[in-house]
Amino acid sequence: MGIATDRLVLYHTPGSCSRVTIAALEELELSFEDRPIDIFKGGQFSPDYRAVNPKAKVPALLVGDALLTETPAILLWLISVDSSEALLPGADPLTRAQAFADLIWCSNTLHPLARAIRMPQRMTTGDPAPVKEGAIATMGPLLDAVHGRLSTQPWWFGARWSIVDVYLSWIVGMCDGGGMDLSGLPALITHSARVRARPNLQRTLAREASALDKAGIVLPGGGTL
Repeated sequence: MGIATDRLVLYHTPGSCSRVTIAALEELELSFEDRPIDIFKGGQFSPDYRAVNPKAKVPALLVGDALLTETPAILLWLISVDSSEALLPGADPLTRAQAFADLIWCSNTLHPLARAIRMPQRMTTGDPAPVKEGAIATMGPLLDAVHGRLSTQPWWFGARWSIVDVYLSWIVGMCDGGGMDLSGLPALITHSARVRARPNLQRTLAREASALDKAGIVLPGGGTL
């Protein structure tokens, strides 16, 4: 890969969707510096961080002096410069685009709903209960479909792991942490356990735990990684 000698710096928040980017970097065995941002205390709005990423969001990846933001864009770059299909299947452009569409679906559809379930108070200035209730109602059929697929195969794309599996696992964790009843969806639970057991996720979780300690970040509601 052409990025082996580039200096990579990842700004992230442990427990957040930044996990997907960390897992991708770990899977590719890339050396990178991670700098935790406490979004739960508004660290993303600090002048120092805005100077790095004016969008005031995580993750943000510095590639040398160039900035990449938004999880799909960061992953698109990693996928583009890696020739091994380590993160997504697809040796031809059409197959790769089809796989990437599933990644976008996680980011654009499932992710916002999971966030509304886990932290509805961040989505409204009023009563968060209707926000959470509506998100659960919308998410239910979507997770049913995911469950149906994962009930017949170990990974989203069948026999092979992909970064989509990490994103789905994070989304399921957010829903579970938000109190959504997943008891009727056992394949989602076993899939998440399978994802977390892989070496790249073990390294990712260890890096997140270290970042929590280093930055003194406390997860909302006393949550765990």
